[in-house]
Amino acid sequence: MKARLTVVLALFLTLSIISTACSSTKETIQYEGDPQMKASIKIMYPGGKEPFMKEYGDLFAAKYPNIELNVINFSWNQFTKTMEEEKPDVMTVGIGEYAELLEDNRLYDLNDVITNDAFDLEGIHPEIVSLLRQYGNGKLYGLPPTFYNQALFYNKDLFDKYSIPYPTDGMTWGEVLNLAKRFPVEDGINGFFMRDFNSLQEAIAQAENLSAINTRDNKVTINTDEYKKVFKMIVDAYESKALVLPNTDAFEVYDPFITGTSAMTMDYYYYLNNQIYWAKAEKGDEFQLNWDLASAPESSRDVSSYYYFGDIFTVNADSANKQAAWELVKFVNSDQLAKQKSRTTSFAAPTRTQYLYNPDGKRVEAFYNQKLKLEHFKKDWTAVPDGFNSQMKGIINSEAKAVMVGAKTLDEAMGSMQERGQQFLDQKLKK
Repeated sequence: MKARLTVVLALFLTLSIISTACSSTKETIQYEGDPQMKASIKIMYPGGKEPFMKEYGDLFAAKYPNIELNVINFSWNQFTKTMEEEKPDVMTVGIGEYAELLEDNRLYDLNDVITNDAFDLEGIHPEIVSLLRQYGNGKLYGLPPTFYNQALFYNKDLFDKYSIPYPTDGMTWGEVLNLAKRFPVEDGINGFFMRDFNSLQEAIAQAENLSAINTRDNKVTINTDEYKKVFKMIVDAYESKALVLPNTDAFEVYDPFITGTSAMTMDYYYYLNNQIYWAKAEKGDEFQLNWDLASAPESSRDVSSYYYFGDIFTVNADSANKQAAWELVKFVNSDQLAKQKSRTTSFAAPTRTQYLYNPDGKRVEAFYNQKLKLEHFKKDWTAVPDGFNSQMKGIINSEAKAVMVGAKTLDEAMGSMQERGQQFLDQKLKK
């Protein structure tokens, strides 16, 4: 999951490069096609046929039995090559590919049909629609049925037990970690859990718009005063025992928050599916975690640095089956499908946010009540060599561990992070 996140973020391009993009064809399609139409369309979908059919294809086939679906698997670093060879009718793309394809006039302009009153565009997260319009010079060339964002999870019973006020939307990282310090460690309770040091520093750095690499100069930029403030904040919270960083795997269900020893954690929407609802299904009535949500900590009160979406459904401008292709794009983004899928938990949040799975009446709006932070999407990560981020994660975790056990000072560890990271980057650039 984290690897997928890194890939998606690594493909984001600047908004300015596509300001003059437009569709390369004048062909028009109808909002509503004939359900009995006969066609055969190719779909590029990461993961291939099995996940696509399970998520969308089987339901689409029930409505359009005469449209044959040929699903093409691909890896993100082979996207362009696969598209050229397979010539798909529908592509699922990340925001980086969306920008590149717009620049090359490779996407069909869906603006007229996608804004039709029958489509109920207002039901889709307005921030996502607005961002895609900016990329398309005011027009829409595709939509994602799902998105990801992080939120702050908190244990209401622990806050109530120690008469500590609940976290609220729009808190800063400093405020959250100070809140975590109010829990009594002598009772075996800590205020905040994160999987490892790097995960937390990465989240705070993202909120502060910091980057560990300057891709223009090919320099690692982690030994700075700005990063030192982030690291010191984490180390102080850890030394006070308000923070635990147990180096758990993302697939570990029974982490300190789930088991009730940590009062707060922060994670993406899929934490609901992979941890909370999983534990509830396994333990039944024995699982008594009384949790709720606030928006993720940020440097600014009303924005989030943690939005991303990697499955924007688009129609190839060169497709000979545009009407059938549009029927698929329309279907996966429809109110009907979002409502149907809202009956069960899911890995990603629906962009039609009224249909977030919420059987317990929690504040799931914490995942979508903030604006998208545009700086987050403007970063050009395409120059970051493959493997750099994962290598840097290991370096940061190992050096931070040395600080936390007293083997190094923070200054020594940050100097080592910088040196080791730069050595790895230089080696990758030589290849």
